[in-house]
Amino acid sequence: MLDQLLQMVKEYGENEVVQNPAVPNEHNNAVMSEASYAVAGTLQQAIANGNVQELMGLFQQEDNVMSNPLAQQAQGSFVENITSKLGIDGNTAKGIAGSLLPMIMQTLVKRTNSTAPEDSGFNISSLIGSLTGGGQQGGLDIGNLISQFTGGGNSGGGGFDLNNIINQVKGNNEQQPGNAGGGLMDMIQGFFGK
Repeated sequence: MLDQLLQMVKEYGENEVVQNPAVPNEHNNAVMSEASYAVAGTLQQAIANGNVQELMGLFQQEDNVMSNPLAQQAQGSFVENITSKLGIDGNTAKGIAGSLLPMIMQTLVKRTNSTAPEDSGFNISSLIGSLTGGGQQGGLDIGNLISQFTGGGNSGGGGFDLNNIINQVKGNNEQQPGNAGGGLMDMIQGFFGK
């Protein structure tokens, strides 16, 4: 699923980054890498911190994605990184973030929630699996946990325990040392040819 996210960023980045005269051509791939990392890294951090409720909330806000704190965090992280790392002007960075990040987040949420055959690769289980090192490791079946969460509704019903899910996701992430920020960013930069 991460590959599909990266492809989406590359597609939207063509107009918002590559065709943008305010972004030096030598920074095009780096800006798109930072956009990808802002989204994937923010989601990965939410999982690592056990912030499953906000993550699920994001995927339930199809029409107003950018009102979610995780989407806002991703946007802020993107602006900060391209200004500090690449020297992109602050107003230019905010302009790119204001157009590119909402498109990415909106499409990610919409396609993840879609039942259309062409969107079958987009689902919350595979997204979380790709950010934690796989869908089922160490006895943790993320797909099952997510279906319990989305079907359970609250922590009081049918033996469903949100805290248990958060602890399992956190524990699984801690067992995946290769998924630290550097590893994720290296993979993203490899995709964009940096």
